[in-house]
Amino acid sequence: MPVSPEDRAANLAKRAPHIPADVVTRMQAQLRAGQALERGMSAAIEDFYNRLAQAKLPPDLVTEEIYAAVATSRSRLRTLLKGLRLFAPTVPLSPAAPVTQRWDAWLNARYNAKPAQPRDSRRVGLAPEEWPKAWAAAVPNLDRTVRSYGNRLPRLAAKTQDAVISAVGLLAKSREWAAAQGVEIAPTPSADLFEAFFRYLITQRGVSFGTAADYCERLRMFFMRAGLFDEASLAALANLAGALTEEATDSDPGKWTRLRAFRKHFTLSDLLHAAIAAAQDAEKLPGHTTAALRLRQKAVSYALLVNTGDRQGDLRHFAVGVDLIRDAQGDWHHAIRTSKTGRQKEIDALWPGTSRLIDAHILADRPAWMIARRVAELQGANLLTLTDAVVNEGFINLRLKDDFKIHGHLVRTLMTDLMRRERPDARWAAQHMLGHEDRYMQDTYRSDFAESGAIQAMDRCIAKLEEGVISA
Repeated sequence: MPVSPEDRAANLAKRAPHIPADVVTRMQAQLRAGQALERGMSAAIEDFYNRLAQAKLPPDLVTEEIYAAVATSRSRLRTLLKGLRLFAPTVPLSPAAPVTQRWDAWLNARYNAKPAQPRDSRRVGLAPEEWPKAWAAAVPNLDRTVRSYGNRLPRLAAKTQDAVISAVGLLAKSREWAAAQGVEIAPTPSADLFEAFFRYLITQRGVSFGTAADYCERLRMFFMRAGLFDEASLAALANLAGALTEEATDSDPGKWTRLRAFRKHFTLSDLLHAAIAAAQDAEKLPGHTTAALRLRQKAVSYALLVNTGDRQGDLRHFAVGVDLIRDAQGDWHHAIRTSKTGRQKEIDALWPGTSRLIDAHILADRPAWMIARRVAELQGANLLTLTDAVVNEGFINLRLKDDFKIHGHLVRTLMTDLMRRERPDARWAAQHMLGHEDRYMQDTYRSDFAESGAIQAMDRCIAKLEEGVISA
């Protein structure tokens, strides 16, 4: 005998004693309208609220563990999340993000994995077993979190570890090459060691200045984790990397063309407008989704690029509570040394709008009153991923290219030019903002046009942020 919609609605209440009355009412309304619930949905939602009750947690404080316990299969997790979006829209879904990612990884590993293809080794540098002992002993530090200089340095992703080991292998090879030229260089990081490395890369390997700068960044990552730097050697590597980056940028024939094209259609304030739009778009999506996370990451990245002129290499590695700190008034403060120079940035509190965007990113769809708890939970975590992972090297540039046809280095050029033209006395302010070691490095970032009216446009955009356009 067919069951009427009214009977289905009545039976639901009997089978789901732990589901709150308002949620049951919404589910019953759908049943009474003749629309069946998705298979397994009511059972998954009942299990969810039952586990919350057992843990004595209100829905606002739902944890990753609760979602993981209910998600006995990928399909059950998807059904639960869909049900909560439909019938319990105030329940935060962002804590389920890691659970979703694990199930997606399982699915990809099971059905999309490709068999490994044998290939010949293309190693040019020396293998770790041929390195100086102090270097070889530090290799395990790449695969774990370390605090060599007080700050937390997270474990590197597998591909990044491979890239770092390759660069250090080339450094070891450059010592052999120098020795063959009659120049013996100690393995301790020093200006002489890095100078030999530079000469080896340019004369023997024929790499570009940009590639050489990338190798220097990988060496920095290694020796920081190895704990082998002193102040002089860190500065020497930073200066070399900076010079290589400048040379690569200045030799780029398209730089000025791209700057003029950007100025024709945009101002720097448009990056802030894009940040606002990305945060607003993220609010419209379920909090646990990768799409929402990517939008929040974009919003924070763009705001920080304009607010502080951060290098992407620094920005990608910012850690909550280490590089950016939130005070009792809700303002976020810079507390970093730039990777290229090691110089402390001299910037006070970030713009209120930037702080609001960071709060929105950290909260996702959680209630605003949880911000202090979230910041404490994420102490030491990567700012953009909110985990130990780091976004890939091209993450920010790809989005800038799609939106504005420029990359992060050109944003820094625009900012310095803007300060220089609108306030000629602000040369040192630009140095402090960009974290440069000396004022003359500003010349790299100077463009050949003025951003007329951009200061006013940025002020209007900042005001829009401060008026609370982004809800926390």
